[in-house]
Amino acid sequence: MLLTGLISGVAQRMVPTAALAGASYVAAKSLAAFTSPDARPGSSRSMDQLYPSHRPTTRLQKTFIAVGSALMGFGDPTDGAHIAALGDATSNGCFGRMRSQMLSDPTGVRILKERPQIGFNEHEWAQLGSLPEGSFGRAYFEQMRRNGITWSSRPPVRFVDNEEDAYMLLRYRQCHDFYHTVLDLDISVLEELAIKVFEWRQTGLPVGLIASAAGPLRMPSDERARFFADYLPWALQCGAQAKPIISIYWEEMWERSIDDIRKEMGVWLMPSRNSVTRAENSTARID
Repeated sequence: MLLTGLISGVAQRMVPTAALAGASYVAAKSLAAFTSPDARPGSSRSMDQLYPSHRPTTRLQKTFIAVGSALMGFGDPTDGAHIAALGDATSNGCFGRMRSQMLSDPTGVRILKERPQIGFNEHEWAQLGSLPEGSFGRAYFEQMRRNGITWSSRPPVRFVDNEEDAYMLLRYRQCHDFYHTVLDLDISVLEELAIKVFEWRQTGLPVGLIASAAGPLRMPSDERARFFADYLPWALQCGAQAKPIISIYWEEMWERSIDDIRKEMGVWLMPSRNSVTRAENSTARID
């Protein structure tokens, strides 16, 4: 804890946010303009575009994207675009756990086959707001409205070099706000980091581990203490014991009781939250 505090103090005093973000922006823009023979269109070694948003990149380019995005995310941890680019650049080759989870679950197999994407028209969105109190759809609607965010704000996947892997990452990304709803966590830096730890424990994707390791350096000392004492142990245990979130067909859950969903998933909330607060209240089987 002492070492973390010292590092945090140095980071906050010697690397002003604006300078850090500016330097990182230059690095990321330079990287975006960089083209190697491996990726140059027309080259005998060029990579094909595998899906509409795909941007073929070399390993070196991905390294620069990851570093630049991580620095930019440190400068502004509330900007999801930085975290998304970091996730893209660091996830190649890391989808084994998610794929295994989906292929071992009938619902996960159906999701991979049907490839649903999260989206609403105006009428569908209003319908969520009219669902009964205590339903998952209503809780999601209220959570999004309370935090002033929209379902359409999740950026596409660009730097993952496998079409199925890219879909799994997109699905994980588009469902991120559902995890906030089910875990009853808002969008403060403290609670976002708790979500990232939960997601990393579930999926094994490096972005959650990177974010949760670097994020506490930006916190005030009291929030950092709360994160390590309360949020981190809860997120690690809950993420390890919960049903795989990637294999849940959330779009079929709108009218269901959110407490029933929590029990079936095997999640429990922070003690200061609402009804399902202990692991033993879960009905999910824990292996």
